[in-house]
Amino acid sequence: MQFAVPATPSCRISSTPVRLHGLDALRGIAAVFVVLLHAGIPYMTSPLSYLLWPARDAHPCPVVDGLTWCTECFLMPLFFVLAGFFSQGILISRGERKFMKGRTHRLMVTQFFAGPLVMLPCLCIWSLGWIADGLFVPKNFMNWGMPPELESELYGFGHFWFLNYLYTYCLILCSASWLTKRIGGVDAVESDRQSPGFLAIDHVMVSVWKPLLPAIPCALVLFYDPRIVLGFYQTFIPVLSKLAYYAIYFFVGVALYRHRAALHLHARFGKSYLAIASLLFAAALPMIHEHQATGLTGGRLALMSGLLALFAWYTTFGLLAVSLMTKHGENAILRYLAEASFWVYIVHLPFVGLTHVAIAQIPVPTIAKFLLAGIIPLSISLMTYHVFVREKWLGRFLDGRCRPVNPVKNIVAATDVNRPVKGPHFAISTAVKARGGV
Repeated sequence: MQFAVPATPSCRISSTPVRLHGLDALRGIAAVFVVLLHAGIPYMTSPLSYLLWPARDAHPCPVVDGLTWCTECFLMPLFFVLAGFFSQGILISRGERKFMKGRTHRLMVTQFFAGPLVMLPCLCIWSLGWIADGLFVPKNFMNWGMPPELESELYGFGHFWFLNYLYTYCLILCSASWLTKRIGGVDAVESDRQSPGFLAIDHVMVSVWKPLLPAIPCALVLFYDPRIVLGFYQTFIPVLSKLAYYAIYFFVGVALYRHRAALHLHARFGKSYLAIASLLFAAALPMIHEHQATGLTGGRLALMSGLLALFAWYTTFGLLAVSLMTKHGENAILRYLAEASFWVYIVHLPFVGLTHVAIAQIPVPTIAKFLLAGIIPLSISLMTYHVFVREKWLGRFLDGRCRPVNPVKNIVAATDVNRPVKGPHFAISTAVKARGGV
């Protein structure tokens, strides 16, 4: 992500983009948390419901349980907010046709080829793990005799559900942009920025209360279906409640991009948001355990849903704000993690499952197993990225490019840099790299 910052509020925006290192750091760290989230699942005291895993440890760890639940409750909301922000920038810079062509290649074509190569090994690893745990004994090579309760939750998109949901949101965003231009007959971006509705959203987005407004619909959806966060849906068809829940995060990300002129004002609330988020999670975790054990209803379910929604929004806005406060020079390690994040997301799951099966019987503390289950798959994913993807044809395929491009010069201006951004706040113009995040 690139930002062009003017010298004064009244001058025109510079055409020379300045790299915002904080967003690279946030994207790279988030990729690590994806691996750690899956690494901690077998060691949870109260695991996610309806989520089958190839190994379960006999000695779960409360520390790992807390870390895993914390990550589960905020990580996907953060990814969808970032995805909405990036998608809006790409849509404005490229137009509807090129936007959907690029999204189709990156999200759907990649899944078409990568899905079988990743999920088929996962099926084998999961089955071998259950056999090792004694959950069933295969009858023969062609008939494994798997129990129905295991087989019913085995088939679906797995962790690739994120790509399907994101593609659906991109279709909606692109269609809305096309209809606005065709029906309104004016530039959608400029008309939106001047309309009372978007001015009201702009006011909320730069106020200290901005996590509260989107938390309301999120809490309502979670009250209806807490399994969205506290469980897992292994399906080939999008779940409507889950689709609605993450749509809120995606389109708030879109709104953040539309009101990027005041984006820097988020930074002043970052540490306070994260402090509030820690208190919210401390209150929510016992209720999560209670719900997983007995199932909450009525007022306690409503309270837990509200706490989870507020935690997700305060953490997301807090991390975005802290990333905007980053002033240090570019960190090569974090930049490398950011560049490898899409590949790590695609290939890490079978490495995590295989590591869990391999270390299941090792007599070491549970926390050590958790660290091994995180470090080993992450290292393998990064090594395969360096050898097979980085600056190779496979990397260009995943990015949707047909030839090598200098990453320093590969910048697509997301706004007209010769046009001043209107608004009372210090103006920031955003540009999106063509090889940016999901």
